[in-house]
Amino acid sequence: FQQRRHKIPVPSNYRYASKILRRVVEERCNVKSLILEERHIRKGKGLAIMDLILVHLKQIDELLKRTELLVKEPRLNPWLAKVLIAELIFGRGDLTGESLPVQCVKRYQEELKEALGQLDVAPAKMLDFKEPRYVRINTNVLAQPGAIRLLQEEGWVLVEEEFEKYGDFLERVKKLGDSEFIVDFHFKEMLVFPNSAKNYWARAMELKQKFVLQNKACIIPTYLLNPPKKSVVLDMCAAPGLKTTHLANLMKNKGRIYAVERDANRYKLLCDYAADFGVIKAINDDCMLVGEDQAPGVEYILLDPSCSGSGMVSRLKLNEEYDKQRLYRLGGLQYKLLCHAMNAFPSAKRIVYSTCSIFPEENEDIVQGALKHNGHFKLVDAKERLGKEWHNVGSTDYPGIGEKCLYARSESDLTIGMFVAVFERCEEEEYNDVYLAHEKQKESYEKLSKMGHGPDFGRGKQDKGKKRKKTQENNYEESQDQPQESNDTPLEHVSEPVDDPEVAPKKKKKAKDKTINEVDPPVASTEIANDDTTNETKKKKKSKKVATDVEQPSEEIEQEAPQDAGENKKKKKKKRKHNDEEPENNNEANEVEQQTETIAEEISKKKKKKKKKDEQCEEE
Repeated sequence: FQQRRHKIPVPSNYRYASKILRRVVEERCNVKSLILEERHIRKGKGLAIMDLILVHLKQIDELLKRTELLVKEPRLNPWLAKVLIAELIFGRGDLTGESLPVQCVKRYQEELKEALGQLDVAPAKMLDFKEPRYVRINTNVLAQPGAIRLLQEEGWVLVEEEFEKYGDFLERVKKLGDSEFIVDFHFKEMLVFPNSAKNYWARAMELKQKFVLQNKACIIPTYLLNPPKKSVVLDMCAAPGLKTTHLANLMKNKGRIYAVERDANRYKLLCDYAADFGVIKAINDDCMLVGEDQAPGVEYILLDPSCSGSGMVSRLKLNEEYDKQRLYRLGGLQYKLLCHAMNAFPSAKRIVYSTCSIFPEENEDIVQGALKHNGHFKLVDAKERLGKEWHNVGSTDYPGIGEKCLYARSESDLTIGMFVAVFERCEEEEYNDVYLAHEKQKESYEKLSKMGHGPDFGRGKQDKGKKRKKTQENNYEESQDQPQESNDTPLEHVSEPVDDPEVAPKKKKKAKDKTINEVDPPVASTEIANDDTTNETKKKKKSKKVATDVEQPSEEIEQEAPQDAGENKKKKKKKRKHNDEEPENNNEANEVEQQTETIAEEISKKKKKKKKKDEQCEEE
């Protein structure tokens, strides 16, 4: 009997629901798209089970910990166990089938109920939120009056009330009876049913071609794009294809829609939806590689890229905390796609950017970045284009941007979360305000940086100071490595050049020693000698004075020169303390002594010449 029970398969709804749950939690996939991709599960039952699981997921995890069910039953699939517990404890209260996993969970039913009574974990925040069932009429097949008559024949009752305010309409939607439906406040092709109508639409397969199960928020981007008949449209991230088919409805199935999808499985799903619309051409490629060659003459572009999906009701039920790094990675991809749409198609007139996210990192940040670097597109007020009252707009933290974008929010609009922004191409020689402000900021920054008043001004000063210190240190080290010339005795007062190359210095430098520079009498003696005066007595007196004066400086030079040399040696030794080897200063002292001797010789020669002249004058 045990072997026979082991061969009994798990019911398909439970089995495929466990696979979908794993991908939703681990891979963060969209619940509805996964259910649509799965062909072996009934759509209505699949959605009902997944909603039940996601609402109570935290409680289920806590029950598994307290009962240690997975520890006691290690062969039981944990994802399947969560599905079975949700159905047994929070759902119908019973499980179908006689398979081993089903019987295993049933054995723990009482233990699970006891653990449930001890739990402090509350269900997710969105437990009280019951999303209405939105149904869009396929206007290519059926007009609105015919669709309403068809539903009335099925037993549905139309609420024939007109509303001037959006808030009054929302309050009436919350009070819809189980058999009532109402025409949407903004879109006449959208019909609104109560949450309990989901089971009906899951069974009504014969109405599939006439009606499309699509959330109201999902048609806001296509409605704002609003391409006319015979236009060329590009849907950059098209799968599963619900927005693409709505574009075909707006265009009356005339024109051309290029629908791009990279993933192979989602591309097949897109082809299934597009099969009934001859205007749609599906392309299995990366939208970043699609340009004028594959989609010529594109005039209108819809960009609904991959995002965190934080606005989906299933995500809100999970109450997830999102990783900032993941949001920035997604934002980088979204920014590249939007810039590609603005630059790769020169005939594009209007672009609509939308995400099912509620985070500004994927919404306002992307819009602002695209406007900064693409001045030829401007942001249009989406609320004005919608034409009717709408409550939620973008964040006030983005002036000039937030108030022109739309948000659909679950708690106020009774839809999934959605963000929408509309761009239009500027006229010739026209640029958007964000781009112009950014360019002015760049110009002012460049001017300030040239003047040294940029944001790195203080750091630049420090760097310059460091460079100056380094250059000074390097120059000082180089000067110490090279042989230094003595500046102790100037040669400017010597009338005749020195013939000895060893004695003569290589370069003449300015005198720094005041004691030697003050030796002016030799110059005075030469000036007096050149003076031809007729008075002999004056010449004799002057020659005597000059002789006595000349003898004094020669003695002073001989006494002071060695002292000056010693002082210079001390100064140089102080400068060279940081060097490992002290340079030898004996050569410099010898040079100083030689220079003083040459000066004394020159003075003695001049004295002899003057004596001769004086003697000649006396003889005359």
